[in-house]
Amino acid sequence: MNLKNANGFFGYGFFALGTLKSLFTILIFFQMFTNINIALNGGDGTNYGYFPTFSLIIGGIQFFLLIGSIIMIFINLTTRPKVILGYLLGLGAALLEVIVGSSIFYFLIVFAECGMYLKAGQKIINNNKIYKDEFVPKKRKKSKSSEWYYEKRNEQNEYENIKKQKRIEKLEKELEEWKQLLDAGEVDEETYNQETNRLIEKVKKKNEQNNFQLFR
Repeated sequence: MNLKNANGFFGYGFFALGTLKSLFTILIFFQMFTNINIALNGGDGTNYGYFPTFSLIIGGIQFFLLIGSIIMIFINLTTRPKVILGYLLGLGAALLEVIVGSSIFYFLIVFAECGMYLKAGQKIINNNKIYKDEFVPKKRKKSKSSEWYYEKRNEQNEYENIKKQKRIEKLEKELEEWKQLLDAGEVDEETYNQETNRLIEKVKKKNEQNNFQLFR
């Protein structure tokens, strides 16, 4: 699970916690009034059914999210700082519950606490969307056959470059020799032009055969 998915998990977790705790509190209120009515009619007004079990489950979810929030704050500190506000809201809601405790005032702030959990989840989810996914391109492994091909190709290119250089050097030498003959008057200018053009064309054709273009 990458960091973006982890933040999304905690965001929806806080949102679900706020929703569940709100519904649970409403059901507790209804059950409490029902029990009062039963007690006034001479019955047993202490029956809360499975509510204690549900309370433990919600408490476990709450504990997990709060411990995870502390860890996620440090993880997101440098890479995704904007989501930290959501985690702080979640911790603030838990701190509010600890301060008030199980006194009668708890029923006055429980919905504010649930609202903070919902807001925490919303902040984490929305701010988490701002950041782009981390993408690490996978290195493509060259197969042995492709490595052999490229090595062979490089060797061939190097060999052709050497041959090309030798042709150029030979051409320059022969052109210089014809220039000397022309300057010495041993050949006329027409013969000089014919022979030098022939040499140039010869080298040019050889280079073109090997995918080299010597003259443009």
